[in-house]
Amino acid sequence: MQTEQTSNRHIKSWSDIEWAKVEADVRRLQGRIYRAAATGQRAKVKNLQKLLVRSHCAKLLAIRQVTQRNQGRQTPGVDGVICVTPESRVELLRSGLPFKGYRPMSVRRVYIPKSNGTKRPLGIPTIRDRVMQALVKLALEAEWESRFEANSYGFRPGRCTIDAATAAYKVLVQTAGGWVLDADIAGCFDNISHEALLARLPVFTMTIRRWLKAGVVELGTWKATDTGTPQGGIISPLLANIALDGMERLFDAEKRDGRPKRPCFRRGPNRGVSLIRYADDFIVTAPTRECLEGYVKPKLEAFLTMRGLAFSEAKTHVVNVDDGFDFLGFTIRKLSGKLLTRPQKEKMLAYLRGIGEFLRENRQAPTAVVIKQLIPVIRGWSAYYRHGASSRAFSYADYRLWMMLWSWAKRRHPTKSLVWVKRRYFARARGRDWTFYWGTSGKTGMTLPRHCDMPFIRHIKVAGRNSPLNPDLRAYWDARRAVRLAKESYSKRRKRLLKLQGHVCAECGVPFDPDDDKELMQVQRIKPRRKAGDDADGSPLLVHRWCHHQHQRSGNHAAEA
Repeated sequence: MQTEQTSNRHIKSWSDIEWAKVEADVRRLQGRIYRAAATGQRAKVKNLQKLLVRSHCAKLLAIRQVTQRNQGRQTPGVDGVICVTPESRVELLRSGLPFKGYRPMSVRRVYIPKSNGTKRPLGIPTIRDRVMQALVKLALEAEWESRFEANSYGFRPGRCTIDAATAAYKVLVQTAGGWVLDADIAGCFDNISHEALLARLPVFTMTIRRWLKAGVVELGTWKATDTGTPQGGIISPLLANIALDGMERLFDAEKRDGRPKRPCFRRGPNRGVSLIRYADDFIVTAPTRECLEGYVKPKLEAFLTMRGLAFSEAKTHVVNVDDGFDFLGFTIRKLSGKLLTRPQKEKMLAYLRGIGEFLRENRQAPTAVVIKQLIPVIRGWSAYYRHGASSRAFSYADYRLWMMLWSWAKRRHPTKSLVWVKRRYFARARGRDWTFYWGTSGKTGMTLPRHCDMPFIRHIKVAGRNSPLNPDLRAYWDARRAVRLAKESYSKRRKRLLKLQGHVCAECGVPFDPDDDKELMQVQRIKPRRKAGDDADGSPLLVHRWCHHQHQRSGNHAAEA
């Protein structure tokens, strides 16, 4: 017997939803799925997953994820429909979102540029299909998070690229004369075998098959999709992780109870072999070159062939750690016996070229606008690379930035002296001369931060196979989330508000996610400044971007974006 848990629930307004309770209900059910999957209760896992996708709270959360949180919320599918108003979200919820008789529409093909000059194809599903995918992802992710390997970091909750880079550093710093297989999979998302993927999914198989076989519409022409998962779909990264799960276990990476086994404790040819993967980009370390070429690479090729994949010959090579290799934007290399993780040269030059193009396109822009646009760029790039040996790269970036700003300032006033230009655009601040600033009446109103101002912090990676969906590790993840939020906040006021609010949104009560875009947190005042007073009275609050829009809408301010 199967029951519909919330068939009689109806909401009158989108603003009436208690999001903290919705999140808690979904997390509670996901925790039950995680425990059942960890203990091998497959029948119970399947029943709980079917219960989750019929849950009223899960449908609310899926609609909110697609129509409010995701960056592509205003990008339509082939039907041209978007869902940006509270009324349209309520109407979508009232449709029931049933899986019985559900038929997805084809995806819309778009292209985005890649760093190497080529274009990456994306498949954009309709809003309704994205919501259905988000529902299935909530159910499947809770099961597979209990199975995924310890050194799998891409597109997983609570894990990021810095975790993978830190894991690579920790493995190599303990290896003497290590060799590395720097590997990449050719067209991973476009070539995954549908049958091999579906064979690993005992539940929602028919629905996922229909998504994979829905086809692509490009310039009005429909094309069949016989392989791959369309990039752009919410569930595609999870499906790719499911297809690639098991690569680390090929080299005796786990004990009988599922706990990770250190490379030095493995036996036979697996001794000293370690695999670290971020999505389709991964590295394998081994004590000798012969081990990588004669044992590791053939074993991985056989694994990938079973899933319809193959190595990218142009991006896969065996190198010694003394020669260095690039991984996730870092260059990891051993110099004079010391392992260093530095910013990749190509990434740094591309970053500086981007700033130069911005200044050329804004030759006549006000100084305050230029500073406001550059502050998040500089801080974001510096925050990513501050976990490695980046002091030399930061100094070089500051030098290049000063040269570009000096040229930008001189061009604006060709008839003025250099002393006048310096006094107009540069001042002494933070103990340094030549700080780019904007102000009036000789008072500094806004300064441009330098890369060297970013403090260096050693990142603590996720321990073992820990997952935020494990209900037994809530204290661990709450503490980790609080540390990351404080570390990624530059304003003292924002850090203070985070601590006062318990790291949750003041409007909906849902915890902030450090992996979300920084625009998701905004300072909101309940009353205007002239009525509420200064910051000391507690009027400013930290809220999600969508909660900020909801507050503005209820107060007859700007329409929701």
